[in-house]
Amino acid sequence: MSNFNLKNIVRKNIWELKPYSSARSEFDLYGSDKNDLTLLDANENPKGDLNRYPDPLQTSIKKELAKQKGISANQIFVGNGSDEAIDLLYRIFCEPGKDQVITCPPTYGMYEVSAGINDVEVLKVPLNERFELNVDEILKQVQDDSSIKMIWICSPNNPTGNVLLKADLKHDWQAQNYTRGGMMDIPFAPEFEAEMLENQRQLDRLFGNFNGIIVVDEAYQDFTENMSFIKRLEDYPNLVVLQTMSKAHGLAGARCGFAFASPEIIELFNRTKPPYNVNELTQQAVLKSLQNEEKTKTEIQEIIHNRDFLVEHLNSFDFIKEVYPSEANFVLAKVENATQVYNYLRDKGIIIRNRSSQIEDTLRFTVGTMMECKAVVTALREIKKI
Repeated sequence: MSNFNLKNIVRKNIWELKPYSSARSEFDLYGSDKNDLTLLDANENPKGDLNRYPDPLQTSIKKELAKQKGISANQIFVGNGSDEAIDLLYRIFCEPGKDQVITCPPTYGMYEVSAGINDVEVLKVPLNERFELNVDEILKQVQDDSSIKMIWICSPNNPTGNVLLKADLKHDWQAQNYTRGGMMDIPFAPEFEAEMLENQRQLDRLFGNFNGIIVVDEAYQDFTENMSFIKRLEDYPNLVVLQTMSKAHGLAGARCGFAFASPEIIELFNRTKPPYNVNELTQQAVLKSLQNEEKTKTEIQEIIHNRDFLVEHLNSFDFIKEVYPSEANFVLAKVENATQVYNYLRDKGIIIRNRSSQIEDTLRFTVGTMMECKAVVTALREIKKI
């Protein structure tokens, strides 16, 4: 098992860093009644709707998230999009020009871009032909190599849409069966019992044999019934989970993402981040969205319904060779003459993503409204007439 020691993998200058002490961190304005205070500590303009600095630790957001996720507020970092959390992970754990990380392509491109910005080498362990993790190869790479500080796992993965790592198969089975009227007392089939044990064994192998940080990026977690790795934080001290407000919550323009980890790792995030990293308007929008859970759940179900519609119709076209299973808010398809189809849709005013540079002859369709999905299908039908 892992001999994980946080201090051993944090950059020495970060471990010893004394963070900037802002006016709002020295005086807890956000636990006070602002109307009873004369605020002359932060060199702010005394007038204006946004004249006060925002809460540097996003207290209200963390309180709401802690309640919803079933964790403590000190296990949550709130950032300017998940991209800030990604960048901070490099700054905290990776020595420029010395350390390395592992990615599993095809996957989200910012892991590699942020590595380049921070002068960190990327070792690639590609997914297999079924877009599955190659755990054996990952463990082979990290064995006896202390310069590898992080492993990046996007699950559900972008651009493939499938879940790469499952936190708990028993929970996932219950979510898929009990919530659909299944019997609570039905015993697991022997094959499934074996699969559950193997899944847990693989998790223990991966987390237990790596003394660095494993980042599970759950940007698309809301569109799958699989259990979040947030529920495994107590089991794996080297786990960091990323989530975002950009997808299910519809706040891509607000730029807000989260990291969930041990209190010790979150303290390092807070020590390293800029003092006011999330603006007041974003904090207000995020809190309002988090508190409106029913609206978000309704919109998630609508997207899943539209995804099923899109998958069904994409499968009906002869020139679409394969539609890959998706547990995200997009669908990846292998398409004959993919670039020509992409250009054709673009000329029709329908903008999708050509992913052929990552996976040969593939297009990625974001799941939009039902009207937008029908527009895609209608346009693709016209290709037969060209």
